[in-house]
Amino acid sequence: MTNIVSVPDPEPDSPDACVGRLTLDIDVRAPIWGDAAAMLEAQAQFVWAHLAMPEAEVSLVLAAGDFLADLNAQYRDTQGPTNVLSFPAQDFASIATPQNLAALSMPRLMGDIVLAHDVLMAEAAAQGKQPAHHMRHLLTHGLLHLLGHDHMTPSEAAQMEALEVDILAAQGLPDPYQGAAS
Repeated sequence: MTNIVSVPDPEPDSPDACVGRLTLDIDVRAPIWGDAAAMLEAQAQFVWAHLAMPEAEVSLVLAAGDFLADLNAQYRDTQGPTNVLSFPAQDFASIATPQNLAALSMPRLMGDIVLAHDVLMAEAAAQGKQPAHHMRHLLTHGLLHLLGHDHMTPSEAAQMEALEVDILAAQGLPDPYQGAAS
């Protein structure tokens, strides 16, 4: 297991001083991920700061599709692999805000995100997306799930997708839904 800790805390008088550090514990289960962990660490930090969330911890598993297929069968009664799975440790009654997240006792364990390299690479190729952009989008998507966002209804999907687009646009990344079916 690789434990990657975030960048140093900001100066106390900086505008970002109220934003907490996200500790991302990364477990690389498939060597095909190579050195993507650093890029994903930076993405997680960006998302957390963009949402102004307080200090918390997330587990990220970098795996292959067969691992996610096993998780799908075991936990979702679904056959086959998927690109990302999120397993929230918190059961928010509504979407988490920085204030209600800050009210949780430390350590704030948010849950687990699992990404399937082969699945997301195939999707990126089929959709004409840069693999790194697709990886960053799926991690963002997984983090939002841990914060109570979902896409079970059209209005929830529209809200979650808009937030994903906003976060990625703030990084200069393209809209992952442009030209793709929701």
